[in-house]
Amino acid sequence: MSNIQFSLFPNQATIHFIRTAGAMLELPVRTTATAIIYYHQFNRFMLMNKGKASMRNNHIVDEMLPLNTCEELLAMTCLLLACKATDVSRKVRDIVNVGYRYYHPKQEPLQIDETYFQMRGSLVTGELLLVRALGYNLEVALPFTFCLHVLRAMAAVSWFVNYAKDDPNEHHQQQAPYTHLVRSGSPDFQRDVWRHMEQEMSPELSTIARLAWAFCWDSISSPKIILTRNPTEIALGCLYLALRTCQAELPMTINQWVDTWGTSENLSVQNIRDVVTDLLDLFAGQSDRTPLPSENKTQDQQQRPQSTPALT
Repeated sequence: MSNIQFSLFPNQATIHFIRTAGAMLELPVRTTATAIIYYHQFNRFMLMNKGKASMRNNHIVDEMLPLNTCEELLAMTCLLLACKATDVSRKVRDIVNVGYRYYHPKQEPLQIDETYFQMRGSLVTGELLLVRALGYNLEVALPFTFCLHVLRAMAAVSWFVNYAKDDPNEHHQQQAPYTHLVRSGSPDFQRDVWRHMEQEMSPELSTIARLAWAFCWDSISSPKIILTRNPTEIALGCLYLALRTCQAELPMTINQWVDTWGTSENLSVQNIRDVVTDLLDLFAGQSDRTPLPSENKTQDQQQRPQSTPALT
């Protein structure tokens, strides 16, 4: 695996579809992000195993698998599996309709006919193939939580001092919505707590929070970053880049900063630097880069338009 190179640049068309479909289906952040990571993990599986015998049943992994040749099917399958893995109830029909509407915006709404049942059957079969490609391991760790904890700790003084001046009963009432979200295990609690923090933070820290959130999304969208770095490294890299982008004054070097917030995770300062460097290279968008084999699955995918909005 050490000889395998992952592209820094994502397939923007597919990533944009997953994020747009997630918004149309009103999926929580964790579900949409999990679908994107499933997409990258499947591509890694094919890059490592296509044309080789599977370790489980000794069958050759065919690179002409429908999931490997049809980006639309793979993206919708990742969304379907992510919904189940994160306990978010969405019907197969909803995902089929959203995918059809996105890729065929000028067509009439999809009817319950042969075309629909063919798409549904392909999606259900693709889900079984995806689960096997992922090794039946559907657990995904995301950088949002750790980034949220570090940012909250950095803002803890001003955040909690303001509450200390209030009446204890009022403090309890203000904290109730946050406590309810955490105890209930709501899939949206990370996003809601983040917004709650932004309201209580100073404008400077609120800007840093928004940037760090966007950088986390960009990191998840990049195959190289999300497949070669652990979530805590990505979280600290995104937060440090957000701090520097906002020209925040840090009374310490990056080594001291990582030692302060990443000691318990035994993180490497160089790995944090690599995350920041990769993000900057991603934003630079080198137009003269040479596509990697994982990006050139089929001739049809090479010819597909890639004019999609920026991944922020």
